[in-house]
Amino acid sequence: MLVLDLSRLRSWRLGSLVILCAVVALLVAMATPSRADAARVRCAASFRVLNDDHVGALSLPRGYYDITILTAGRPTCPQAANLFTRFLEDYDGKLPGGWRVNASSSTFLRDRGIGFQVALSDGTGGGGSGNEEIENGGGNGKHPVGVSFCPAPFRVLHNDRIGPLPILKGDYWIVLLQRNGLRCSRAERLFVRFLSAPGNHLPPPWVLEPQTASFLRSASGPGFRIKPAG
Repeated sequence: MLVLDLSRLRSWRLGSLVILCAVVALLVAMATPSRADAARVRCAASFRVLNDDHVGALSLPRGYYDITILTAGRPTCPQAANLFTRFLEDYDGKLPGGWRVNASSSTFLRDRGIGFQVALSDGTGGGGSGNEEIENGGGNGKHPVGVSFCPAPFRVLHNDRIGPLPILKGDYWIVLLQRNGLRCSRAERLFVRFLSAPGNHLPPPWVLEPQTASFLRSASGPGFRIKPAG
């Protein structure tokens, strides 16, 4: 005669139910994006970097880049494009406004959850057409805008400085700030002159903007900026 042990049967059913609930909970957790992932917003258009560049230790080969906002609206896509343009113009990777760059994740962060990430585009954009560019106040999502890189880097042979700007030995790009302003040959001669100026002082009427290492002939006049090439 077969005798059923009802207590064991109830325990087996209860254990099976617990296991089933755990499996369902795991599947739901895997299928549901985290709160952080859900807050990320990929901008609809790409940002174009026209020359190989870098921000601090973050290397940025020329090409189209997707921008992903880490927390929706903080910043907005146009604001992120303007910030990206500004950071690409930075001289030493020490970003203004409390921003910092994380080269390992290609992100720019200010406070917890406030920032954006950049990545070479696969050509599809974030929802727009392949080569559509972000509209922003800095020039339609392109960098550089209205400027041109001189074709070959300029070599500084020893550590030097111009005013408050330290210039370590090495290769530097010279970037003309107006297409119809200085020529590269003229900018190179001026850079040599500035490096050899008595007391490391710029001759008037030239002025220096240290954050971007820009040399301007008056606040709105023609000029150029320098940036380490490596």
